[in-house]
Amino acid sequence: MSIMLIIMMVLGSICIAVCLGYFYSEHMPIFETILFTFVVGMLILLVAVVIAFATMMIPIGPITTDDSLESTIELIALNDKTLLEGAMYEGIFITSGYIDTLSIYAYYYKAENGSVKFGKILADSTSIYYIQDDSPPRIETYHLTESGCSLYSFPDEFKKTVKVYYKLYIPKDSISPDIRLDLES
Repeated sequence: MSIMLIIMMVLGSICIAVCLGYFYSEHMPIFETILFTFVVGMLILLVAVVIAFATMMIPIGPITTDDSLESTIELIALNDKTLLEGAMYEGIFITSGYIDTLSIYAYYYKAENGSVKFGKILADSTSIYYIQDDSPPRIETYHLTESGCSLYSFPDEFKKTVKVYYKLYIPKDSISPDIRLDLES
């Protein structure tokens, strides 16, 4: 929110409160008039701030989405993993916690300086594609962003990344079908 808008809200609420205080001053003692002016001014300022923040979020004009390729890395090795993560919280009388599983793809890739580095991505935000040409196995990172402008912003100031997702390109026949039904008695 701009400084000018804040100054206008403060001055406007002070002017309205002083005018109302002056109008009611002949019917009240001076202390009550000052208290009335202060309370009315604060209420008007609070309402003005709430209205300003509410209208700041209203987009004007179209909101556009942009799906852009951020990076591509060439893979050396790839494996899928399931990680366990959790936390334990101890109190005086109660101990609680949680355990959760997280599916990831762990990989080694060639860095720009020629070194080999380790990385991992979430499996839930990754789509797998088979390579159709002679290109190497790779991971492409995409950012989906929304942009537009709101009532109190400059054009394209309202820009946020909504989602990060990955496209994993692997050689054909890298995934072997494995279907088993284990009936245990």
